[in-house]
Amino acid sequence: MNRTFRSVYNEALGAWVAASEACATRGKRSSSVTLGAALLAVAAFGGASSAWAIDECGAVGTGGTATCNGDGTPATDTAPYASGIFYATPDVKLVVDGTAGTLTVTPATPIIAVANRGGAGVGTREVQINGDVRITTMAGTAGGPTIAVQAYQQQGGNALVIQNGGTISAVGQDAFGISARTDGTGSATAIQNGGSLSTTGTGGSGVALFSETYGSGAAIVTQNGGTMTTNGSHAAYALARGNGSATVTQTGGSITALSSTFVNAGIVAQTIGSGDARATQSGGTIVTNSQGGAVGAIASGSGNATTVQSGGSVTASGSNATGLLVLTDGAGTATVTQAAGLTVSATGANSNGIFALARGTGRYAASVAGSAIGGSGSNAAAVHTSGAGGGTVDIASSAVLDGSRSGIAVLDETGAVTLTSAGALTGDILTNAGNDTINLIGGSVSGKIDAGADDDRFTWSGGTLAGGFFGQNGSDTAVVSAASYNGSQILDGGDDVSAADGWVDRLTLQGVTATAGGDTLRNWESITLDNTRLTLAGSPLTVGAGMDASGNPLGLFIQPTSSVSLGQSAFTVNGDVHNAGLINLRNTSGVPGNVLSIFGNYAGTNGIVQLNTALGGDASATDKLVVNGNTSGTTRVFVNNAGGPGAATINGIQVVKVTGTSSEGNFTLAAPVQAGAYEYGLHRGGRTDGDANSFYLSSVYNPAPIPAVVPAPTPAPVPAPEVVRPAVPGYVMGQVATNELGLGLLGSLHKRVGEQQTLKWDYCGCDAKAPDDQAWMRLHAQRLDSGGKRQFGFEQEMQYFQIGKDLVINYSGDASDKSRNHTGISVGYGRTNVNFNDRRRGDAGMGYDTGKMKGEMLTLGAYHTRYADNGSYLDLVGQLHSVRNKYTDKYGGEGKQKGTGLGLSVEVGRPWQIGESQWLIEPQAQLTYQVTRYRGFVDNISNVDSFTSQSLRGRLGARLAWNNKAERSDNLTRTNTFYFTADLLHEFKDPKAVTIGSTAVGEWGKQTWAEVGVGGQMPLSKTAYLYGGVQYQHSLTGAHREGVSGQVGVRMAW
Repeated sequence: MNRTFRSVYNEALGAWVAASEACATRGKRSSSVTLGAALLAVAAFGGASSAWAIDECGAVGTGGTATCNGDGTPATDTAPYASGIFYATPDVKLVVDGTAGTLTVTPATPIIAVANRGGAGVGTREVQINGDVRITTMAGTAGGPTIAVQAYQQQGGNALVIQNGGTISAVGQDAFGISARTDGTGSATAIQNGGSLSTTGTGGSGVALFSETYGSGAAIVTQNGGTMTTNGSHAAYALARGNGSATVTQTGGSITALSSTFVNAGIVAQTIGSGDARATQSGGTIVTNSQGGAVGAIASGSGNATTVQSGGSVTASGSNATGLLVLTDGAGTATVTQAAGLTVSATGANSNGIFALARGTGRYAASVAGSAIGGSGSNAAAVHTSGAGGGTVDIASSAVLDGSRSGIAVLDETGAVTLTSAGALTGDILTNAGNDTINLIGGSVSGKIDAGADDDRFTWSGGTLAGGFFGQNGSDTAVVSAASYNGSQILDGGDDVSAADGWVDRLTLQGVTATAGGDTLRNWESITLDNTRLTLAGSPLTVGAGMDASGNPLGLFIQPTSSVSLGQSAFTVNGDVHNAGLINLRNTSGVPGNVLSIFGNYAGTNGIVQLNTALGGDASATDKLVVNGNTSGTTRVFVNNAGGPGAATINGIQVVKVTGTSSEGNFTLAAPVQAGAYEYGLHRGGRTDGDANSFYLSSVYNPAPIPAVVPAPTPAPVPAPEVVRPAVPGYVMGQVATNELGLGLLGSLHKRVGEQQTLKWDYCGCDAKAPDDQAWMRLHAQRLDSGGKRQFGFEQEMQYFQIGKDLVINYSGDASDKSRNHTGISVGYGRTNVNFNDRRRGDAGMGYDTGKMKGEMLTLGAYHTRYADNGSYLDLVGQLHSVRNKYTDKYGGEGKQKGTGLGLSVEVGRPWQIGESQWLIEPQAQLTYQVTRYRGFVDNISNVDSFTSQSLRGRLGARLAWNNKAERSDNLTRTNTFYFTADLLHEFKDPKAVTIGSTAVGEWGKQTWAEVGVGGQMPLSKTAYLYGGVQYQHSLTGAHREGVSGQVGVRMAW
């Protein structure tokens, strides 16, 4: 809205002043009658000195003092002064004092009651009014101007009028109370320190306290006390018609200016030439009223003009009233300042509390810290500024601007304004055309901010704004960082979102949290979120697309520290989106199904998109990003599983739909996506629907063909999904690694206790007594690389310690029969570290290694071994075990598993001596069985059900041993042994399928392998033996297996 403010001619000021179109002030009359012209008429009239008596109170010389107090000395000093009081002697000080009694000066004919005026003199021509004096002047002939008290220096000196007391009244048209005037270089000063001063009449040019200069001197008016009342144009008026300055100051007292039709003012400082004008109220009160335009305080001129309220109060009422007014016509600056704690009020139609007007080439500056109240009407405001040169408006935090009557708190007309507000504003801020800058740093604005046309800049860093911001035509820039902004306030860039017209509006939301949409974010070609959390809700948000004329991209920009979320299930952004931050499509309930649709292009700069997806098959419910345009750059996608069990996909779950073009890598997963036994990848293009540019979550991939296993296992194990999450290989193959530890602790006879035949060989009846107690212990270490035929494998390191004792050794009792039985118990502790792998994950580029396991096992066992006289043996072992496994997958996910079980072993063998040599060969056979019941557990992804794992393993082998002869009388006993072993082993059981989530995953683990080794035994003492060996194993058929192992033990008999 562009409000019109026109200039009208003020007869009292003799100058053009600002008034609204509705102002009733009269235009400039053709006769050009001005205040200066009226005073010239007075001067001409004053030249007819025959109307006055001369030196009524006694003649004085140049520079002397004349005192008029009516005491009759000299005889001419007698009240009443029927012809007034007139002195023309150069530089006289005229004192009118009522100390001798009440003194009344009421001339019947002259229009100047008390005058000190003349053409000679270079000093100061002064009039001083003291005591209880009554000075009244009536209208002259033909109703000409009247002056109650005047000091008029026509040449180079000064003129000074001081009222310290008394009552001064000027009655009639164009009546003046006190006038100080110089025509040369001197200053003219009019001061009221006390008493009362009034003008009464029907004219519009009367002034109560007036100073005027025509040369280079300063015009000065001061009220320090007393009362001043006028029905004319102005109460206190300093006018410099030459090049001097004009200053009017109120430090105390009261001023009342009343007029029914004419423009009037409380205090006025005006320069016609190049001097500066200054009007200051530092105390007292000013009350003005006029239907033609009342002004409380005004400074006006062609130079700099300043109006200051540092104390007191101002009230202006009536149509077109203004409390504080400053205006300039040249290159000077129009400045108005109000201090904190003060009040200026203007009531009536089109009235302004504070008005700064620069009508020339200069600038304006308004600084408000107190209270300003405006009137009603479309041209009324608490603060009003105008000027083609522009200016500044500063509203302090202590300021209170009340524009409730008009709805306008601040009104700026033409020019570029810089407005900064921290105060409490009731009403709108209107800045109209111009490249305006508006800074809302605190306080409050109850209405809106309308910046008008052209290129405006709006910064909202503090305070509250109820009605929002409107930029109108032009390229506008707004930065909003206020904590009070919540999205409910309208931010309107103006015009539209097309850059084709050359106008580009840019909005930055900085450090705020808001909920908004197209209802409140309007007409911005560019919206940037900087450290901001924006929830999109309401009508679609429309932003720019493409680039501006300078090649800068347009659209919605999400910076790295910012986020966009949805406040409703579906939202649309019309225009381009540039995401370097976070787009969160999740709702607080976690239920998937939200959709953000972008009708434009999408560009990611390492941005993030968060989704809720019920991970399952292709039809799974999911949040979705829909781009009806092209995608570019890189965006990381975080997927939260909304209760999905996981499932094999065919086409995949579409989470990003792209109707235009896209590239591989535009969207990638920011973190693993896992559910049940599955891990999902994010792939461009569906496998079946032909949508090559959209992105899908898929739990399958297309590896190179894997030859089918022939024959198929019977019964067939539960098949595994093509791509499982990295914890799954551990959960499936951990049982196999644990079996290796348990079966190792079951062991074989010779690995467990060494060569037991030494009891036969060493104790052949040559000793007094055979031993009946025996204890043993052994250490074992093994490294194994094993895997299933389909995809899972592991690398295992294990160590265990076992100790046992024969509780009973039974001999046959027949010296010729060397058979015996050993029955004992054992305890063991083993631990293992296992690294798991998944070949299909490696093929899919997801990494070969999947995780690790740390396992522990405690065992309690019992054994019974029967040795026959010919060396054959039967070894029976039973063992209870307890298992604790801790899994950690490659992503850091953990699971803990416990289990208990039982192991059994039966082994037979017989040594055969080769001829009469020291060599013997011993065929062996062994069958072991182990069962473990594992408890269910929960990791950070899904449940893992309880299950029972079994192992059934057979071994056929032989031992080729060499024994040296003992140093005894017979040559049949052998004490030192060195041997070779060769075994063929087969695992009859596949690993148990493990149900993870709702999916059972198994592996083919049956395998056959060979193991070869060397070992030996040697005596440490008469009762102790050291034994041990090392072995190497390698798979022959079935799943891969390769490993090495070694053990060492000590056995004592007594």
